[in-house]
This record gives sequence, structure tokens and C-alpha cells, in this order.
Amino acid sequence: MLFFVNCFLLITLANAGVIGGGGVVPVVGNGLIDAPVEISNIVEVTKHVPVPIIHHEVEPIPHSVPVPVPKPVAIPIPQPYPVHIKVPQPIAIPVIKTIVVPVEKPVPFPVEHPVPYHIEHPVPVPVEVNVPIHIPRPVPVKVPVYKVVVHHGHYGHHGYHGHYGHHG
Repeated sequence: MLFFVNCFLLITLANAGVIGGGGVVPVVGNGLIDAPVEISNIVEVTKHVPVPIIHHEVEPIPHSVPVPVPKPVAIPIPQPYPVHIKVPQPIAIPVIKTIVVPVEKPVPFPVEHPVPYHIEHPVPVPVEVNVPIHIPRPVPVKVPVYKVVVHHGHYGHHGYHGHYGHHG
């Protein structure tokens, strides 16, 4: 305990500028504290100074009580459900091209038409045949007799009308 107080005073004086003027040299103690201290007149720097420590008088250094610090809990953020939407792709329609291949037309083979045979028709020969011919008797025909009216005077501008005339 005495060692800690001496080191504390030495460091405080050095920081305040009371002891100074030289470089910064580490002070080596009993392995508990290594602190850089500005010193000027000290020559033996690494000399161990025995400090009597009585164990039954040593007060325990109070340690901080561990307080559970709540750690951030990783909350899963709901991601959007991957929905696969079928994008209509253009369908490749096979285009059938009509390719005109020049084909040599066959020369028509001359077909010989058959010559028609000359058929001789028989010559008509008059032959006397006794066939009774029916002669119809005359049938009396009734002919209507029209009465002809003769108009005296002029016949009008249309001429003679016969019995179909309208007026004389």
C-alpha cells in the first residue's frame, strides 16, 4: 500500500512539473506498476526498492460488481417472400420460308393422235314399201262471222275503225 502511494506521488509531481527537466524513463517497481515518469537527477533507474508488505494489513481493492448488460437481440426482419412471377417470354415462332427451287420443266413428249378410221356409211337405196297412210277427213270448223257496219261520211282522222270504233 505504501508503494502505491509513493508511486502515485512521484507520478503526480512529475506530471505537475515539479520534478522535471529530463527525459521520460520508465520506473520499474516490484512488477505491479510500470509507469513513465519524468526524472532529472536519478541515475540508477532500474534499482529495485524493497518495500515491506504485510499481508494481513492489505485491504482488498474493491472490484466493480459485474452488471449484466443487455445485449442487443438480433430480431429477424421479415424479408419479402420470394414470389416467382413468370414473365411472358416472346415465343419463337418458326417462320417457314417458301424457297422456290428452279425445276426444269419436262418437254412434253409429242403424242401421236390416232388417225380416225374412215367409216363408209351405207348408201341409201330407195325401197318400195307398202305402208297404209291414214288420211284424216276434213273436220268442219266454225268460223265466227263478224257483222261489217259501213259508216257513211268521213272516217275520222284515224281511218276506218270497223266495229271497234268509239264514235262515228
